[in-house]
Amino acid sequence: MATFETVRRKPLVPPDENFEEKIRKSFLHQGVMTALKGELVDVQPGYVEIHLPFSEATRQQHGFFHGGMVATVADSASGYAAYTALEEDEECLSAEFKINFLSPARGSKLIARGSVIKAGRQLVITEASVSVVRDGQEIDCALMLHTLARAKYVKSGPHTD
Repeated sequence: MATFETVRRKPLVPPDENFEEKIRKSFLHQGVMTALKGELVDVQPGYVEIHLPFSEATRQQHGFFHGGMVATVADSASGYAAYTALEEDEECLSAEFKINFLSPARGSKLIARGSVIKAGRQLVITEASVSVVRDGQEIDCALMLHTLARAKYVKSGPHTD
């Protein structure tokens, strides 16, 4: 069980009733999560949880999850949480994020939980907490604050030139 305390916010009412299907389809087109065997575990209004298993591809030279992998899974969880606040014809793109590493990410799996802080007309502000599973326990390892820009006409799917 994670130890992060979350701020209680007003419940998010997704403007797109098919938000979960949209997120699950988009996740399938995200090459990095597919390649690293990331799993979209939970999708709720204003909330997304993603798991990323440890592998040789995710490790750094000391045997921990690489900080870039921690940031990647946090970016994905908080980014997809933002999708729950978007209109049907919208997607979003990262504008900025800040991540604080709290402890080395040494363990068998990362768990990233993203949630919406505020959905504005142009920007969506989200956060992500990341924990690592070590010896059957979740240990806090990172916090991210994430700003995403709303975008129309950017659709998920295979890359084409």
